[in-house]
Amino acid sequence: MKLPLYFPILFMILSFSQKEQNETNLAIEIHVSKIEEQQIVLRNFTYEDIARYTMATIMGQPSKTIKVRKKDNLYFVSYIRKSDNQKFDYKIKFSGNKIMWANFDGRWRNSKYDEKITFEEKGDKIRIIQTFDDNSTDIQVFKKGD
Repeated sequence: MKLPLYFPILFMILSFSQKEQNETNLAIEIHVSKIEEQQIVLRNFTYEDIARYTMATIMGQPSKTIKVRKKDNLYFVSYIRKSDNQKFDYKIKFSGNKIMWANFDGRWRNSKYDEKITFEEKGDKIRIIQTFDDNSTDIQVFKKGD
């Protein structure tokens, strides 16, 4: 079977169109990613507060015992467990309202099996939301000063 003469030209046009569409989609994804990485403007809380409340939620520790210090775009969080005086150190980073954490010298908890952690500020309360891989959630609510 012989292909019509215009077939190679049509193929080139469609290929170019697909390449252009892929490049456009990539540009949109990069733009959306940059928007998501922007920090949210907090009204009543600081990112240090949220880092402290996040580790309190994850580790089941009183938030007032947790210390936070910021260096560059990372928040270093530590506490001493009262039961055995053992010290624990973690790091946290934010991307929009998403929170990622890791042991101080360990891997970031960002695999598909790790819980996803987000926050919401509503008035004088902040909600730390853990969503697990089975879509169940745990929500802890903190007030300013907790």
